[in-house]
Amino acid sequence: MNTPLTAVVDGRGARRARRGHPWIYSDEVVEAAGEPGDVVRVVDRSGAFCCFAAYSPQSRIPLRRLSWGESAPDEAFFRAAALGALARRGAAGPCGPGCARLLHADAEGFPGLTIDRYGAHLVAQATTVWADRNAPLVAGALAEAAGAASVLLRNDAASREREGLERGVRQLSGETPQTVEVEEAGLRRLVDPRLGHKTGLYLDQQENHRRAAELLLPRGAEGALALDLFSAEGGFALPLAAAGANVRALDQSEALLTRGEKAAELNGLSDRVEWIQGNGFDYVAAEERAGAKYGAIVLDPPPFARRRQEAAGALRGYKELHRRAFGALAPGGRLLTFSCSFAVSDAEFEEIVRQGAEDAGVEAFVVGRPGPAPDHPESLTFPESRYLKGLLVERRPA
Repeated sequence: MNTPLTAVVDGRGARRARRGHPWIYSDEVVEAAGEPGDVVRVVDRSGAFCCFAAYSPQSRIPLRRLSWGESAPDEAFFRAAALGALARRGAAGPCGPGCARLLHADAEGFPGLTIDRYGAHLVAQATTVWADRNAPLVAGALAEAAGAASVLLRNDAASREREGLERGVRQLSGETPQTVEVEEAGLRRLVDPRLGHKTGLYLDQQENHRRAAELLLPRGAEGALALDLFSAEGGFALPLAAAGANVRALDQSEALLTRGEKAAELNGLSDRVEWIQGNGFDYVAAEERAGAKYGAIVLDPPPFARRRQEAAGALRGYKELHRRAFGALAPGGRLLTFSCSFAVSDAEFEEIVRQGAEDAGVEAFVVGRPGPAPDHPESLTFPESRYLKGLLVERRPA
């Protein structure tokens, strides 16, 4: 890596950088030089040092912090930081049958770079120019340390276009199978690293999948009727079924439902899960109108708001979804609901859930606020890293 050039930021950008936030926005940059993906030395108007950052002139966030040290970060720095992320997870040993996030992008000082493990295979996703340039180095270091059999670069995210990057999927090392079988929540799961959501699965929900029956059916799952909306491959449906519940799992994607159905077969759960292709809003509305009552409902929709200006529409959608879900929830039943829109705050999300219950004429109690799995660390100085918000509520018994 070359000696970095310098970027000058205004007082607002300098203050945020020194307080630990990793992003500096375009309207806070006074002047900057360099090529996309370069490491630049960030200073304030007086020339005082702030941090080293990755430069991306096309982005709304042209500077993303890499380090606070006075020395420019080099390859050795990033190798050591990647191995430190492994050590934090207790994952410095060989790959096992499970799955995990090994590197959590900006929250761990790797702007736009996510690396996940599925069994013996790593899948990396780069959404910034710096990450695109450095993914082979970082992923290679993790693969060597973990004894991974392959590394796949899953660079098909739409956000790459905002950085002027092409979209595509390519093999970095080894050979990644089309389907990888892993263990998650004590069950066999099937992952498509090339076409599955994100890098293959929603790994941020691993801990909640494991605790699904405990959270949703604390009095026992045997024979209970549960609804898993926006179910994808059945991350909640499968453990609920394994605990004895009868589950309806609904998603719009036929491919995701097919993988879920195959996983149910592998786990001997085919008779306990009904896989339904359809729209989550329409389905729960029809169930509520028909008078259906579920002992447990899971709402884990995709993000309704990826930007702050989309938040108002997202909140209207969340409110209607929750009104219908509360109407279909049996007295004494539990609703486990999530928002993965970082543009929607915890307080806004909780208020919308409250309004949904109120509009449905339901009294409900908050019994938990589950969040992401521990391998998705949240930075105290980077509130955007807390994108997954959960609320567990129980409807008052009749």
